[in-house]
Amino acid sequence: MTFFKRIPFETIDNFRDLGGVATKDGKSVKWGKIYRSSNMNLISDNDIAKMKDLKISTVIDLRRDFEVEELYKNIDKVKNNFDYYQVSLANRNFGSEEIQEIIEGKISVGKTYRDLIDNHRAVKKILELIIYSDGAVIFHCQEGKDRTGIIAMILYGLLNVDKIDIIADYEISSAYLGYVNKYDQEDDFSVFRITNPYYMKEAYAYVIDKYNTFENYIKVIKLDLSLLDKLREKMLD
Repeated sequence: MTFFKRIPFETIDNFRDLGGVATKDGKSVKWGKIYRSSNMNLISDNDIAKMKDLKISTVIDLRRDFEVEELYKNIDKVKNNFDYYQVSLANRNFGSEEIQEIIEGKISVGKTYRDLIDNHRAVKKILELIIYSDGAVIFHCQEGKDRTGIIAMILYGLLNVDKIDIIADYEISSAYLGYVNKYDQEDDFSVFRITNPYYMKEAYAYVIDKYNTFENYIKVIKLDLSLLDKLREKMLD
């Protein structure tokens, strides 16, 4: 069987397998167990079939209610073919003043990820869905880079993947989404589009500074510790 890191789809961007990454203790993340992507708002029948070929059984949507209601035109297709769960990872929208502060560099994008990391209830639910799923899982947000990137970081952290690989996984999103070609560095909104590795470096450091380890993080969010072993058994070779 041929394994692809980035998998091309008709209607879904930034679709990739989290497998094939080494861990710090000499193991590797299994192929074909968990995927990440951008939204499935306009998903086609061909892409439904392709996801089934990948043995995907569970779709986890990390977006807010209004994003799903306003944008997800083909949600019934997903619900009729997969176990679909919406678990919003973001508790709030950015205000205009905060957006301007980010553009001016007064607030880093990496700092805004703290709210996502600290949304313990949502992260716990997402991890439980991944662990208990029968088939492969895909999780996504709108673009598959920020909220999706934070969940990927937490998963990789729990699987003992090295920080440099976590950062590398994060930073390729803006290339896969076409933003590197579309937005110049001087464009004000490139700060929201380009997955700068320093953003993920800051998010990772926040987990270590506040929670000490990823294992301690799941204690704080009150995830049953026995499920960590189950996650590793499911995801690692």
